[in-house]
Amino acid sequence: MVDDTRDTGQTGDTRDTGSGPGGPGADDPRDLLAAYALDAVDDLDRRVVDRLLTTDPDARRELDEHRAVVAAFTVDTPPPAGLRDQVLERVASTPQVAAVQAGRADPRPGRSARPPRRWAVVAAVAAAVVAVAVPTTLAVQARQEQVRLQTQADAVASMLADPAAEIVRGEMVGGGDASALVSGDRVLFSVSDLPQAGAAEDYQLWLVEGDRMVSAGVFDARDGSAALLVEAAGSAGVAVTLEPAGGSPQPTSDPLVVLET
Repeated sequence: MVDDTRDTGQTGDTRDTGSGPGGPGADDPRDLLAAYALDAVDDLDRRVVDRLLTTDPDARRELDEHRAVVAAFTVDTPPPAGLRDQVLERVASTPQVAAVQAGRADPRPGRSARPPRRWAVVAAVAAAVVAVAVPTTLAVQARQEQVRLQTQADAVASMLADPAAEIVRGEMVGGGDASALVSGDRVLFSVSDLPQAGAAEDYQLWLVEGDRMVSAGVFDARDGSAALLVEAAGSAGVAVTLEPAGGSPQPTSDPLVVLET
């Protein structure tokens, strides 16, 4: 057997960095995307992910999805000291999940099933964010926000762990990438690179139910990203329109995107 240990220039450092993302002996660099979205990777892993992002458009889209999921659980307060260490610890302790059984049916056209290991990492990161996102305080409002975020995080973590979960993707008219994570009757809609709505306008999410549209709420694309978790029993898809500020009972403009779920 040929000894392929690389000389890193530091005595005793025999870690194989590989020739690029996914090099010999390396874990799938996509498993690092969730932690990368939180700036919770070390310098070596950051270089691995950076190389992946320069060559793989799918990885860049997946990173946007991770950032949108994390954004759904955060609040507008400075991150507390130790966030990075807590996230790294949570991700490091996430158990390896068995691969999907051979022979399982392929996802329907236009959809992609996600590897369980990668979903487990995302769920761990989301849980770590929620655990520290709301400052410790005796204020009733803060406690209620903590409960709301934790409840939402638990629901999303359950979806992410579902081996039958599927992703539907589409491009928004006017710019932006939309995706819907579908698990049972729940849909996690997320969008990235979305232009800011006008001062008197809001983006509104709709559930497509037969020949009618049911509002699932308005949303603000903070920094171009947003994520909404909705119960979608009986719906055939989700759609987004641009509406007057505050939203409308029914769409007043053509959909910017429609994702069949």
